[in-house]
Amino acid sequence: MTLRAVLCAGLLLSGFQASQDVIVSGENVEIPEDSSVGSTVVQLRDFLNTSVGSTVGGNGTFRSANITAGDDLGRFGVRDEDSALIVAAPLDYKFYPRYNLTVELGNTRNNNVLYVKLVIVVLDVPGYPPFYNKRCETPVLPARERGVVRGDYTLLSSDDGFYASLNGERVASYRDFLQYALANKYADNFVLRCDCSARFLGSVKEAPTTDWAVLAAILQGRRQQGRLELTCQDKGNITLLDISLDDDLPRWAQSSQLQIDDSGRIFIAVELNEIWSTSSYWIQCGGNVETIEGAGTNLLEYTSHYNVTGCPEGWYGVYCDKECVCKNGARCHGFNGACECRPGWRGRACDIPWPEVVIFETPGDSVVKYIGTNLTLTCVAPHIRVANMTWTYQAGKRHHDTKVIEEGTVQNGSISFQPILESDNGRYSCLVQDEDSKLYNASFMLNSTECRPNYYGEVCSRVCDCEYGGTCDRWEGCLCPPGRHGDRCEHICAPDTFGWNCSMNCNCANNASCDPVNGSCICAEGLSGEFCQIVPDKNQVVVVVLASVIPTIAVIGCIVTGVLVKRRHHRPKETERQTVDLEMTSGPPPMETLSSWEVEREDIRFEHMIGEGQFGHVVRGRLRVPAGYEVLVAAKSIRPDRMTASAVRDFRREMDILARIHEDKEGHPNVVKLHGVMTKSEPQYIFVEYASNEELRRYLWTLREHFKTTRNSKLLERLGFACDVASGLSELARLKIVHRDIAARNVVISDRKVAKIADFGLSRDVYVSSAYKRTNQGGEEELLPLKWMALESLRDGVYTCESDVWSYGVLLWEIASFGEEPRYAGGPMHPDVCTLLELLKKGVRLQQPENCPKSVYRIIRSCWIVDPSKRPTPYELFRKMDEMRPQRHAAPVANGNR
Repeated sequence: MTLRAVLCAGLLLSGFQASQDVIVSGENVEIPEDSSVGSTVVQLRDFLNTSVGSTVGGNGTFRSANITAGDDLGRFGVRDEDSALIVAAPLDYKFYPRYNLTVELGNTRNNNVLYVKLVIVVLDVPGYPPFYNKRCETPVLPARERGVVRGDYTLLSSDDGFYASLNGERVASYRDFLQYALANKYADNFVLRCDCSARFLGSVKEAPTTDWAVLAAILQGRRQQGRLELTCQDKGNITLLDISLDDDLPRWAQSSQLQIDDSGRIFIAVELNEIWSTSSYWIQCGGNVETIEGAGTNLLEYTSHYNVTGCPEGWYGVYCDKECVCKNGARCHGFNGACECRPGWRGRACDIPWPEVVIFETPGDSVVKYIGTNLTLTCVAPHIRVANMTWTYQAGKRHHDTKVIEEGTVQNGSISFQPILESDNGRYSCLVQDEDSKLYNASFMLNSTECRPNYYGEVCSRVCDCEYGGTCDRWEGCLCPPGRHGDRCEHICAPDTFGWNCSMNCNCANNASCDPVNGSCICAEGLSGEFCQIVPDKNQVVVVVLASVIPTIAVIGCIVTGVLVKRRHHRPKETERQTVDLEMTSGPPPMETLSSWEVEREDIRFEHMIGEGQFGHVVRGRLRVPAGYEVLVAAKSIRPDRMTASAVRDFRREMDILARIHEDKEGHPNVVKLHGVMTKSEPQYIFVEYASNEELRRYLWTLREHFKTTRNSKLLERLGFACDVASGLSELARLKIVHRDIAARNVVISDRKVAKIADFGLSRDVYVSSAYKRTNQGGEEELLPLKWMALESLRDGVYTCESDVWSYGVLLWEIASFGEEPRYAGGPMHPDVCTLLELLKKGVRLQQPENCPKSVYRIIRSCWIVDPSKRPTPYELFRKMDEMRPQRHAAPVANGNR
C-alpha cells in the first residue's frame, strides 16, 4: 500500500471582506504515520501564494496562525518562522486515522481573517508503532546528567569483553565490542527489534589492525573462500565476508536503511536472538576454519559475556542516545523506545485519553494466587464519568449463578480477601455505567488451589519447614525421603525400617542392618544371601570360590563371543539396538505406561522457543492440568525433518524413564517433574516443568559474578544444590535408572532455588555445546560428554549407577569452581577419547578449584576411584554433603529454603 496523507483544503474568507469567494485546492501531500515530530505537513504560505494570490491583498504573509478546531489532542502545530503546518506530537493510525482541522490566518495588510479547512487522512505504516515486549524489558537507570555523549551509556555492557579460542585454546582477548570504533561508526546499524532480537552490520576498507589482518587471511583460505559462518548455538549467528570473493550478504543486511561505506571490503553481519535476560548473557559463536599455515580444519570460537544494564530514564537504543516520547508515566522500552501505557492512555506516546475499566491486584499480579494469603482487587475507571459501579461474582460457568456483591457511585472500588479461601474461587467482574448510560466492564478470575510454598493445612496456615529433602504436602505436611521420619524429617529411620517416611520394615537375619533408603540388607563379614541368612561353613568356602570363578569364566566367554560376532556383523541392526535400550528402561510396555500421561491438544498453548538443536527443540508452553489451572512447561519434541532412528530412541528413552520415575504421579523433588506426553499426533511431545532459573551451569556463572563483587561465595547455597542432585541421583539408583550425563548443564534450578536432575535423552542435541564430542559408536555418530564420563565408560562403553557417581564428582567440581569447564592438566581443552583415557590411566584428575574447601575436594576425588565398587553411593554422597552444612543453617533440600 502506498503510504501518504491526503490534504484537501478549503479557504473561507470572513471578517471585513466577507464577499470574497471560497477557493478549493486539490493538492496532496505524503506523510506516513511514523513522521517525526517537527516534520512539515504543508507550507501554508506557499499554498496561499499559489491558490489565493492577490485576492487577499498581500503576498501570503499573515500576522497570526492558529489551529482553532479538529485537533483536541494537539497532534499538529504551526511553525512561526515559515508558517508551516507541522507534526507536533506522534501520530497513531490505529486510534486517529483522520483529522478535520480549521486553521485561522490573520493577514497583515488588510486585516482579513482567513479560515483554512484541512482534511488530513493518516494511513497505516507496517511495523509502527514499535511493540513493547516485556520478555526483553530492560532496567531503567536514574536520569542522566546533561552533556553526556554517545558511549557514556550502553544498553548492554561487558566487564570481561570477549575472547577468541582456537581448538579450545584462548588465543586473544578483546575489550567490549560496543566501545570499538567500528561499532560506534555504524551505531545506527544496530537494530533492536520488537521480538527481542538484535542485528548489526559493519564494514572496514582494509585490515587496520593485526587481528583484522589475520581475519582477512582466514577469509581468503581455500575452505572459507571469502565467507565464514559462526553459529552461536541457539542465540544467532555471525557472518564474516570478504566481498571481493563473496558478496552474498544476508537478505536483511541488504536493507537500504542500513548505512555502509561503499568502499568497505570486510563485512561483519551479526544476528542475535532473544536478548531477554536481565542477568548475565553469554554468547559463544564458533565455526570450522582453515588456518593460515594450512594445518587442517580447526574450530574457531568467539565467546562474550554481556549484562543487560539498561538506559537512563527517558532514553533508549544501544548507546542510549535516542530520546523517548512516552508520556503520562508510561515506561519506555530500552530496545526500541516503545511505550507501555498505563490504564486510561493509548497511542504511540501514551498521550491519547482512553476511557476503560481496569482491575488491579494487590499485592502484585503474579500468576499463582495461594490459599491463605491476602488479596485486594481494585476497579478503576480512568476518563469515565462514573454514574454506577457494580461488583459481581460468578461461582460456576452458568450466568444465573452470578450475584451482586457490591454497588456504588465511586470512581474507584475495591473488594478484599483476608485471607483467600478455596470457596472464594470464581469470576469477579466490575461493571461501570457512565453518565451517558454507556457500559464498560473488566473481569478477574480467581483460581486458588495451592498453599504458598512451605505451608499446609485446610487454610494453608501451618508451616512445614521440612529438612533433609522432605517435601511439603498440602494435607499431610512433611513427606520424608527414604531414610527419614518425623514432623520435619529430622530423625533417621529406626532399626529395621526403611523407605519413604520409614514406613516399611526390612527382614534382615543374623542382626544385619538394612539400608534406610532401599531396604537392602547390609551383611557383616562371613554372612551372605539376600537377607544375610547364609552363614557359610568351611565346606562352603570351595563352593563360594567356584561360584565366583565360574561366572567370571562365563563372562569372558561372552566377551570373546561378542567380539567374534561384532567382527562378523560390524554394524548392528537397528532393531537389536532398540532392544538394548528398552532393556535399559525396563518396565511396562511404553504405550501402556504412558496412556495415563496423554495430553489433549487443546490443553496446551505453545509460546516461544527456548532451545533448539540439530534433532530436537524445546518450546515454552502453558498446560492446563486436570485441576483446571495452567502451569508453565517445557515441551520437548523431535524436529520433523530430523526424525532419525537414534533421535527417536533417545526421545522414547527419556519419555519412558520419566514415566517410571513418576509411577506414583508425584515423582521426586530433585528430578524434573513430568506433566504429560503427547504421542497420538505429530510431532510428539514430552511436557516437563519449566525451570525459571535455567540450568545450574548458568546459575553458577551468576554466582561467580556475585562473588567477584561481594566476595560472598554463597557456599551454603552451592552445597544445597549438591545435596539436591545427590538426593535425585539416589532415587535414580533406587529405580536402577542410569542417567549417563550427570552434569551442571543437565540440572535445572526452580524458582524456589531447588536443583533438579533433567534431560534424560535429547540434551546432547538440544543443548549441544563444546562439552560434547562427536564419536562413532557402532557405525553411528553420537555426541558424548567425554570429560564427564567414567573410566569404564570411556574404555568399555559401560554405563552404571557407579559411572553416574563419577559424573557427579565432575558436577561437584563444577559447583566448587562456579561453573568452570573442566580441563585436565597436561591435556587439551577438548581431548578425544584416546587422549583422555591415557590421562586418566596415569592418575591425572581435575585439580582442586580455587576457594574449594579440602573437605569438598576429598568427596570429589572419592567419586573418581578406578574401582567402581569402591566409589560412594549416591545416598552416602547426600549424607556427606548434608553433614558439611552447619545444622543451624541446614534447610530442606527439596523445598529450596536455603
